[in-house]
Amino acid sequence: MPKPKSFLKQAKTKPKKEQKLDTADDFQAAGVDFEEAAGKWRAGDAAKSMRFFQRAIDVYDQGLQKFPQSIDLAYNKARVQLEIATHPVLVDQLQRPLTNALEEALASHRYVLQLDPNNADALFNTSQVLTSIAEVIATEDDDEGMGAEAQALKVLREALDLQNACLGLQEQKYQEFLEQERIASEQGPEMDEEASTMPGSKDDAESGDVEEGSEWFNVIEPVTPDTLIDTILTQLGTLTTLCSIMSSCPGVAPEHTFPWVEQYSSGLMDKLQTFSSTQPDRLQEIALANGNLVSGKLEAGYKSGKIDVETYKRERDAAFALAELQLEGSIEGLISNARSLMAFNSALVESENGDAQSHATLRWNTLTAGIANLKSASAIQGISQDDLATTHLLRGDASLYLCAMAFPPTSHQTAVNSAAQNAKNAEVYYRNASRLTQNEEERDIASMKSAVAQYLQAYSQGQARGDVNDLLNVSPRGQEWAIKQLEDMVAENLVPHALFS
Repeated sequence: MPKPKSFLKQAKTKPKKEQKLDTADDFQAAGVDFEEAAGKWRAGDAAKSMRFFQRAIDVYDQGLQKFPQSIDLAYNKARVQLEIATHPVLVDQLQRPLTNALEEALASHRYVLQLDPNNADALFNTSQVLTSIAEVIATEDDDEGMGAEAQALKVLREALDLQNACLGLQEQKYQEFLEQERIASEQGPEMDEEASTMPGSKDDAESGDVEEGSEWFNVIEPVTPDTLIDTILTQLGTLTTLCSIMSSCPGVAPEHTFPWVEQYSSGLMDKLQTFSSTQPDRLQEIALANGNLVSGKLEAGYKSGKIDVETYKRERDAAFALAELQLEGSIEGLISNARSLMAFNSALVESENGDAQSHATLRWNTLTAGIANLKSASAIQGISQDDLATTHLLRGDASLYLCAMAFPPTSHQTAVNSAAQNAKNAEVYYRNASRLTQNEEERDIASMKSAVAQYLQAYSQGQARGDVNDLLNVSPRGQEWAIKQLEDMVAENLVPHALFS
C-alpha cells in the first residue's frame, strides 16, 4: 500500500472558510483537509469519501499549475490517486475504467520522480502502481497469444527495479542513522542537553507556542529495520505475482527468468535474516511471505517441466511447516496454505497428459488438507468477516474440485462415492460466502457457484441433466456475465468438462 508522507501541522491563522490559496503551503493545507475528511467517511459512506479525495486531487492540481516544482503537492496528488485506484472500497466508486485510474496515478508518480529522482517513498509508490497495472493486464482477455502476460512481466520487472532503488536509498539512510547514533553515544549526554535547549525544538511545537503564519514542515521519519523489512516483503510479494503470471502462462518468460528469480529472492531472504535479527515480532510475517513465494516458484517450475511432483510437494510442505509461521494459530497462514494446496491440485490436473488417475489419491488428500486448513482458520476467535467469507468461498471451491473428481476422466472411486455430498457441501459454503462477503462482485460469483453446485448435486443423485440455461438466468449481471463465469469454472476444472461443454 502507498506510504503517505507525514506532515507536522502548525497553527493556522485563518478559519477554513476564509482560507485563501496563495502559496504552495495553502494548497497543501487545503488538500490535506479534504484528505482527512475523506478518511473519516471512507468506512461509512464510500461515495462521499471519494468526493473528498477527488477534491483533494483537484486542489493539489490547482496548486501544481501555480507551483509546478512543488514536490510535496506533486507527491500528495500522486499518493491520493494511488489510494483511490487500489483501495477496494474506493475502487468500487470509480466512474472510469480502473486501468485509466492507474495510468493517471502512474503519470503523476513519474512526474514526482522527475522532480526528485531519489525520493524513496515515491519510488516505492510508483512500484505499487506498476504492480497493480501488471495484475490488471494479466487478467485481461488476450487474443494474441501470450502478449498480455509478457507485457505484465515487463511491467513487474520495472516495479522490482524501483523497489530495489528504494531499498538501496533506505539502506544508505539506515547506515547514516546508525553512524549518527554511534557518534552521539561517543559524545555522551552533553549533546542531548545541548539539543534540548536549542530554539524551535519539538517541545515548542507541541506546546502550541508558535508564531502566526507558520508553515508546514515535512516530518522525516528515520529509517529503521522495520522500514527495510516492509520494503523487502513488498519485493517478495511482487516476485510472487510474477511467478503467478508465469504459472498461468508457461513459456511466457525467457529461460533465464527462473534462475534470476531464485537468485533475486535468495538475496532478499539473506537481507531479511539480517534485519529481522532484532525484530522477532516480524518472523511470522516473513515466514508467510516466504511460503507464498516458494509456492509460486514451485508451481511455475512444475508447470514448465523444471521440477517433478515429488520435489514440488516436498518443498511446498516444508515452506509451510516452518516453526516461525505458527500455522495453527494464524488465520492468514492457514488461508495461504489452503490456497497453495489448491494451486498444487490444479497444477497436477493440468499436467496429467492423459493419465487422469495417476495423481488422483494425492489430489484428494491435498484438497481435503486444504479444507481442513480453512476450517481451522474459520474457527479462530477474532476472524474478520472478510476472512471468514474467504474461507467459505475457498471451501466451496475445494469441495467442488472433489466432486469433479467423480467424473471422467478421473473417476476417482472415493470421489464417486461422495459426489453428491461434496456438491451439497460446496453449495452451502458458497451460500454462506455470498451472505458474508461485502464485495458485490464476489457475492454474485458465490451465488452463481452455489447454483452450479446445486445443479451438480442433483445430477450426482441420479436426476436427469438439467437445463444449463437455467443457470445462466441466476445472475442479476446477465447471461453474458454468467456464461463467462461458467467458462472460467470449466477452465479451472471446478466442474466436469463433459457436463458444460
